[in-house]
Amino acid sequence: MSETPPRPDRGPSAEPARGRPPGATRKGLETRLRIIKGAREALEVGGMEALTTRRIAASAGVKLATLHYYFDSKENLLLAVLEDLIDDMDTAYRQDEALPEAPEDRIEALIRASWRYIQRTRDKQLAQTELTLYALRTKGSEWLAARQYNAYIDFYGHLVFVDVEDEDLRRIGRAVARQMLIGIDGIILQSYALQDLSSSNDDIEALIAATRGYLRRLLAERDKAP
Repeated sequence: MSETPPRPDRGPSAEPARGRPPGATRKGLETRLRIIKGAREALEVGGMEALTTRRIAASAGVKLATLHYYFDSKENLLLAVLEDLIDDMDTAYRQDEALPEAPEDRIEALIRASWRYIQRTRDKQLAQTELTLYALRTKGSEWLAARQYNAYIDFYGHLVFVDVEDEDLRRIGRAVARQMLIGIDGIILQSYALQDLSSSNDDIEALIAATRGYLRRLLAERDKAP
């Protein structure tokens, strides 16, 4: 597995390969998932420096040759890890509580659910930050950072306006999602650095108020458009 595979022709929106398919067998799928979980564990416990093929294989309980068979590059494995992290977040949010119908109320519920999730998943949050920085620092892997943020923007934007066909509402949903991520990312690092939960809770309330107001403004501009 190449640590920094060159991909000079890859743009931020390109679809990367995701490693070799697990095949039609249940064992193949389970092996692939074990490798992804092993990579996540290494990343969450020791950061990017700990994300070596030997450590991942040991954590997953597989041979190095097996790891290379399923993931022929580090970037393909990191993409699978990213998708697994997002799946975890999606599952956690859906188990948290039902989202309200009104978009403004959904925004508030999403931010509160995010904050609850963040507070109980410190290692995951740091792992995602390290993953972003790695992608931005590694020539040829910048697309992974763009893929990461676009995935989160799509995730939140879809939940603000569920299954809408209106392109304007989809655009507004993504715009609101970007603002949510700006605030949430900042609060995560500030909370961990200052270890001041009371102030962070106040910041979450401010983010909710600001994002609700931003949505109202975008919807009002949409209604006024000819």
